[in-house]
Amino acid sequence: MARSDWKRPDVFSAPENRRRVAMELSYDGRAFCGWQRQKDADSVQQTIMDAVTRMIGDRNIDVIGSGRTDSGVHAYGQVAHVEFDACDIPAKAFHMGLNALLPYSIRIRRSWDVDNSFHARYSAMAREYRYFCRCGEPHDSFSDGLVTVLREFPDIDLLNSYAAHIVGTHDFTTFACSKDICPSKVRDIYEAEFGWKESMYGDKLLCFRIAGNAFLYHMVRSLMGTMLDLAFDNKPDSAFKELLDAKDRLRTGRTAPSDGLYLWRVSYDPDEYMWFEEKYGRK
Repeated sequence: MARSDWKRPDVFSAPENRRRVAMELSYDGRAFCGWQRQKDADSVQQTIMDAVTRMIGDRNIDVIGSGRTDSGVHAYGQVAHVEFDACDIPAKAFHMGLNALLPYSIRIRRSWDVDNSFHARYSAMAREYRYFCRCGEPHDSFSDGLVTVLREFPDIDLLNSYAAHIVGTHDFTTFACSKDICPSKVRDIYEAEFGWKESMYGDKLLCFRIAGNAFLYHMVRSLMGTMLDLAFDNKPDSAFKELLDAKDRLRTGRTAPSDGLYLWRVSYDPDEYMWFEEKYGRK
């Protein structure tokens, strides 16, 4: 679809007396109920807000992420902005200071000044997720809950034949959780492919990489679980396309565990996927 059809707010700038600082961060999702703050549960968002308050005081602080990762889902390159009543604290202090106050399960990789028109969610042009799987018994003491375990690796060429159908503009109702409240289930997917990676311990990993303008609740995990199920049953790519075209969430396969899913990268570059806009968006 055209970017003009993304249904984003027309105005999302901060007031003149407020300031925004952007941050890139990583976190281990095992320790949290997800990104979004919730009552009586530890969230990444609330943990960061509490640390910022300790660092700069109560300055009407808000923390907005590029997207809301689910419980147990990890991030390597989440982007967020902190909005607060303006003060002179340098942007790099958020990187250095917050890492001294946050638990080790959250790390601020960098922080920088942005003008008040920047919004971590609404300014984002693309989000990339990666899902990692390994096979067999673990060979280390560290990957439990960080990589999904399979009984065996399916045929990667068959998996990529499914993934090829994901690229483009589609209605992903089949792969949307019943809790998803988005009125439109249409999303733009720029890239979707499976490949092999090697862990730092030398283990072979299956990696599913997907990039798009936005994602539905549990969409990536639903896609992953369905494709794995189909591949283990040796179903042709037409079987996956039939599910996608059906727009019926009752026909989807299992939802893959949160263990192997990472919000890997967020792009704010309007030119990176301009080819997609020219091919699918412009009439």
